[in-house]
Amino acid sequence: MAIDKELYRQAYEGYRQWNEAELIERARNAGKLTPQEAWRQYARLWKFALKYLPEISAAQHKQRLAELEEYLAKVQQLESWRRRYGK
Repeated sequence: MAIDKELYRQAYEGYRQWNEAELIERARNAGKLTPQEAWRQYARLWKFALKYLPEISAAQHKQRLAELEEYLAKVQQLESWRRRYGK
């Protein structure tokens, strides 16, 4: 089954316009949200993103943990250096 190119273009243009309107609305309301409201919006966005996050394999999970451990070790080394030699 082939994709209807014109329908795709229309959908893409509609999405582009919606996205542009959303950005304008955010800019207009910047600084008007209380910290609690901003946090709630962020939490809702995070929950939404987690719903659509693809599952990772065991190998990918193991790799991410190894990278995180390496990062933590480097941060600890940097913090140790900072304490020893100052800021």
